[in-house]
Amino acid sequence: MYGRGQRVWAWSLVAVQLLLLAGLVWTPGSRTWSTPGWLVGIAVLTLAAASLIALAGAAELGQGLTASPLPSAAAQLRTTGVYACVRHPIYSGLLLGGAGLVLLSGRLTRVWVWLALLALLWLKVGLEERALAARFADYDAYAAATPRLVPSPVRCWRWLIRALAK
Repeated sequence: MYGRGQRVWAWSLVAVQLLLLAGLVWTPGSRTWSTPGWLVGIAVLTLAAASLIALAGAAELGQGLTASPLPSAAAQLRTTGVYACVRHPIYSGLLLGGAGLVLLSGRLTRVWVWLALLALLWLKVGLEERALAARFADYDAYAAATPRLVPSPVRCWRWLIRALAK
């Protein structure tokens, strides 16, 4: 389905992503700012929201879930649920959770790691979206109507109301 070069590039991006995620947790450095109680509260809420978004995205992919930006053979185009809010909820969750970790850490070094993660995920999104558009005829219309990484509050609110009503 995909060439060897594409697969190597895709899994190389995954490997760097794992290193950056580890860096968000374990990058040393002195604290640049203090973390007062209210900021800890915001960071914890951010981490909880990030977890919910990413887990909802992963659950909806089911057998199609892969860390690679190249869709698996089992992948199906998902446009409902959390995918109606944002095209890449797992990446959104990683970025939001990373931001929460940066806030908690108080370390400027982790801001740089988070920015590197953002750049890397932007590369992954580009590769993934090209592959999805090539595989699913409806992907371009879905992409035109749905935000890439920053969820639409209105669309998310509608999804949440529908999910809670079930």
